[in-house]
Amino acid sequence: MSPLAKPLRFRGAPIRLTATSVEVGPPPKSGLAFFPGAAPSPLQIRTLRATTPTVTLLSFRLPRTTKPGHYDGTMELGGAPMPIKIEVQARPQMRFYPAWLSLAAHPDERLEINVGAVNLGNVDVPIERRSTFCLFEPRGVDVAIYHALTEEPPADQRRLDRAAEEIARSHGGLVRATVREGAGKLPPGEFRELVVELHFSDRVRPGRSYYGAWFLGESGLGIQVEGMTPSGGV
Repeated sequence: MSPLAKPLRFRGAPIRLTATSVEVGPPPKSGLAFFPGAAPSPLQIRTLRATTPTVTLLSFRLPRTTKPGHYDGTMELGGAPMPIKIEVQARPQMRFYPAWLSLAAHPDERLEINVGAVNLGNVDVPIERRSTFCLFEPRGVDVAIYHALTEEPPADQRRLDRAAEEIARSHGGLVRATVREGAGKLPPGEFRELVVELHFSDRVRPGRSYYGAWFLGESGLGIQVEGMTPSGGV
């Protein structure tokens, strides 16, 4: 196979980088991609149907933790080596253990939780010492908007105002999260145990259920909260 007029450009997150070409011609059934510092990776090669001229789609995989950046590599098609350009894009991804928490909380209560976090992406994830997130009753926002749009509001109230009031009633307040142990950047491929204090708002109402998510980077830990009667309450 003759060399291409210019190097193919592969782009994507490490789990799958792709390139397209109209110069490959009848594509070979197999090939290899060579990335600096990594083992050769088999190329997946297929032809897109009903295209003129014929378009060939090539792709290969890299380790999940490959850092973002621009790299020079080579590929081998039909026994002929060819240079390629590789653009590895950022892919932030976290996984939590457990993946979901169910808690019971009194208004204005502080609870300590233990969570395992592993960075499955290819960029550092900042674990801030202090952060906040909201709690809402299930479907509270959806129901508020539905009522505002389908029911005629009083003459002195706008639909938007009514939706805002109902959303406020379903709001369980802000939760203040403080990472007591484990704050700081979490590098790709690393696991860390976190000790986190959650300070609930006095808006948590006894007998009501709330849902929220505590985010690290782009990934959230789902939290369900059952409101409890304050100590000494009826």
